[in-house]
Amino acid sequence: MASASESYCGVCEAQDVVKAAAFWCPECNEGICTSCEKHHRASRGTRKHEVTSMDDYKQIPPIIASINQYCPEHDKKYQLYCSQHEQLCCPLCITTNHKKCDLLAIDEIVKTSRNSALFEIMEQNLKEMKNNIDRIVEDRRQNLEIIKQQRQGFQTDVKEMRAKINIHLDKLEQEIQQDLQAAEQKVMSQINRFVQKVSDHEKTIDELQNNIAPTKRFATDLQTFFGGKIFEAKIQEEEKFMTSLIEDSGLQQIHLQYKLDNKMSDILSMTKIGEISVTTKPSTISMTTDREKQAQKRIPTISKTINDINLTLLKQFEISKGENGIGITGCTIMPSGKIIFVDQSNDRLVIHNDNGIFVCAVPVSHRPIDVTCIDENTVAVTHNAEPYYIEIISIVNRKTVRQIKTSNPCYGITNEKGRLLYYEVGRGIQTADVNSGSTVTTVVKVGGGQHWSYVTTSNDRIYHTINKSNTVTCYTVTGHKVWEYKDESILKSVRGVAVDNDSNVYVVSYEHDSIVVLSPDGKHARRLLTNENGIQHPYGIYFDKGRNILIVTNLFGTASLYEVK
Repeated sequence: MASASESYCGVCEAQDVVKAAAFWCPECNEGICTSCEKHHRASRGTRKHEVTSMDDYKQIPPIIASINQYCPEHDKKYQLYCSQHEQLCCPLCITTNHKKCDLLAIDEIVKTSRNSALFEIMEQNLKEMKNNIDRIVEDRRQNLEIIKQQRQGFQTDVKEMRAKINIHLDKLEQEIQQDLQAAEQKVMSQINRFVQKVSDHEKTIDELQNNIAPTKRFATDLQTFFGGKIFEAKIQEEEKFMTSLIEDSGLQQIHLQYKLDNKMSDILSMTKIGEISVTTKPSTISMTTDREKQAQKRIPTISKTINDINLTLLKQFEISKGENGIGITGCTIMPSGKIIFVDQSNDRLVIHNDNGIFVCAVPVSHRPIDVTCIDENTVAVTHNAEPYYIEIISIVNRKTVRQIKTSNPCYGITNEKGRLLYYEVGRGIQTADVNSGSTVTTVVKVGGGQHWSYVTTSNDRIYHTINKSNTVTCYTVTGHKVWEYKDESILKSVRGVAVDNDSNVYVVSYEHDSIVVLSPDGKHARRLLTNENGIQHPYGIYFDKGRNILIVTNLFGTASLYEVK
């Protein structure tokens, strides 16, 4: 919201004239009246400034509006961005603090910030957290109702017992009722304090949700870009809070217990009717926040390098063949442990259980390439022949649920927080809503006829293989390149790609008959499996982070499961 000084024209104020501002110039960092705006728009020095109306400017969240175009230390305009320190830099900042850093031109990186996938991911995270809070509050309310019902049941037991004995129990009943009420009040106070604590965070999440839309719509590109990072930091704080709820005793199921004294028959010697106690049981709440899921799966370990990775072969089996032989081009593992294989030769998905036993085959449309899990019953499949679309398939009903139209052949695909990321020839890495297929955006533009390119994601990073150039590239979720690896003596005719819990990258080298692991920074490589290990014509690869299992498939139907240590 604009301050009192911002509500007046800065140019007029410099001439001791008070005039209401109708526009706001972020680059000049001052308001402009209607008359001055005409000169501002015509002047050579300011005609390229992006001016917004004061009504629109006032809708920008204060934390975003406070982002300045100029360096407060050197009073120079920001021109570059340091991805290493995540800081905006003016020319003088470079010479003092960022001489050895990789710098990016602001004009280039902010172009896509308004429509970047980062905002979609943040909005999805906020939505998930809001849903979690609603579920938590409802769970606590149900717990209160259970406690109430338990109390009522115990009170009935006490009253029935009292009716059968003499006046001597009046005092004892009064004591047990007081204990029962005290225990309930204590638990109610504890739960209500917890609910209030969660509700306070809900208000913060509501505020973030309300701020994102006007930021995307009305803030400048710079404000949108850097504001996104501010939002992301706040969201991470809220995610940490959500994660802490699992460790906090506040989510434990609370029950009142009543134990009848065994000495009731010897009534004159009794000193109490029973005991009231409070017990807890494990929470029934399962968080849906993706980052929290990853945190649950991750076990703190000592930092290891790719040289420490050891593979143990757990199982090797032949995938059930079809009428036209078999041609496996992709695979994934479902939460239940079922393994889904893409058989391009027979236009089908082949499902085996975690013991390698054939379960069933699901027919799909023409020329399937890769598959990703949406939920326990649904998968998405890419195709590289006309008509072009991504197929959403129910493996339970063995039917197509819906189609997402594309313009060109598609290859690798993965599911990232409710959005599909896939490679489309001639366009690059695309993203689309998993439920509706709407809001398709380009995350990484890749031109030319690059076929057989696969993608995967992990920890807000995108990993992309290009068969033609024999490269593996790591990007941020907004499409900025982090690193690229190329060494044709190690990788040639690259295919599938997977990432483990430590961000090590596993890549299929089809021509070398090998599986190669790259370090998280993309600087080091090591051959893990070769034809000496029975690897021939490898194609598909997938890493199950929950079970720490790597599956490798070859084109002609052999699947190998390895435990990664």
